[in-house]
Amino acid sequence: MRALIFALCSLFTTSVLANTYQVGDQITDINLQDQHEAVYNVDSSTTKVLFSRSMDGGTLIQEALEAEPELVSDTGLIYVADISGMPSLIARFVALPQFKKFPYRVALDNEGEQTKPLPAEKDQATLIELNNNQITKITFFATTTDLLAALK
Repeated sequence: MRALIFALCSLFTTSVLANTYQVGDQITDINLQDQHEAVYNVDSSTTKVLFSRSMDGGTLIQEALEAEPELVSDTGLIYVADISGMPSLIARFVALPQFKKFPYRVALDNEGEQTKPLPAEKDQATLIELNNNQITKITFFATTTDLLAALK
């Protein structure tokens, strides 16, 4: 029985990893709305995607963008947050009002489908570097300091 459980777990992990973008992959455009319900796209003009799937990863990105506000003026940089794991009432009445206070835009994936193939590590921020929608580099960050150093 134990062997069957491990086999199923490894099969699931392999299929999840096989569906995750890697360096060299061409990503499809991601069309989401920001915290103000305006269209916000990851497309061929995007050079960097800051991505979070967890609150801790999101906090790292928020701290970096608040520490270096000029990063927000980089038109090729987009912050994308997968908030699909959040209960809808919490998202609507707690998280969204907080996002609306940010002086920068955040593309929000409420369903988790469009950001599903984006790579992420538990409680970390992801920086995906792109050239015409092709992934050239993927880096994960556990500290704001390291993320800021990579963005400068």
